[in-house]
Amino acid sequence: MNVTLVDGKPVAHVPADDRALLYGDGLFETVAFRDRSAPLWTLHWRRFQHGCDILGLNGPASTDVLAQCRQVCPAQGLGVVRFQLSRGSGGRAYWPVPSSPPRLIVQARAWPGELEQQRLVGLRLCTARLRLASDSPLAGLKHCNRLEQVLAARECTELGCDEALLFNGQGQLVEAIASNLVVELDDELVVPDACAGVAGVGLDWLCKQSGISMPRRTITSEQLAAANAIMVINSVTGPRPARELDGRPLSLTSRCRALQQVWIDQLW
Repeated sequence: MNVTLVDGKPVAHVPADDRALLYGDGLFETVAFRDRSAPLWTLHWRRFQHGCDILGLNGPASTDVLAQCRQVCPAQGLGVVRFQLSRGSGGRAYWPVPSSPPRLIVQARAWPGELEQQRLVGLRLCTARLRLASDSPLAGLKHCNRLEQVLAARECTELGCDEALLFNGQGQLVEAIASNLVVELDDELVVPDACAGVAGVGLDWLCKQSGISMPRRTITSEQLAAANAIMVINSVTGPRPARELDGRPLSLTSRCRALQQVWIDQLW
């Protein structure tokens, strides 16, 4: 299924002067749906609104966006919708027009077919050479400039892996390319504490709902080398275990399986 709405109309193109296309000037969210219901919608919208405030975007109403997302979803079953808000068109190079109306793009995507297998047997992870920029005012946002992730994904593909782990310039573990991380270290589940990462909706929900303590810690490459297990999580896939990192086998521990069970039982 490939359905696209631009400002509510079923078209598959945007103007060539769209500012998200030219400069990455916009935000997006990728939302999981079942039977046109999105259990994590409130968390997605909270992050989206925060991003609009930071970028100075005049965002649409939540009810309008949700209605368009439901319009492109399958009536029954699982689906994924990506909605993006661009600053629209106009302006002089980097200087936008303050009154420019934003442009909303809503796209349906198929549910990832490999997900169940990945949940069962785990992912092959590698450590990316690329280092994420630190101390950015855009930290935590799902903004439209994802070139760091694109470069890391190319590297990951060349190595034949499913996901790559990203560090910042200070050598601190941040996140995976398209997911947050939970690491089992010294018999404890911890979350990387680095400001460059995206504020993950799935991780936020899991930390609050699981009842399992997952404190934030600074994790270096040396500490990561001693990890018993790694979980990769985003709001579509939920927690997926890693079976290896840079060729080193990892365990699929009972804590990992417990987090997966919470996700399945309480959300899907």
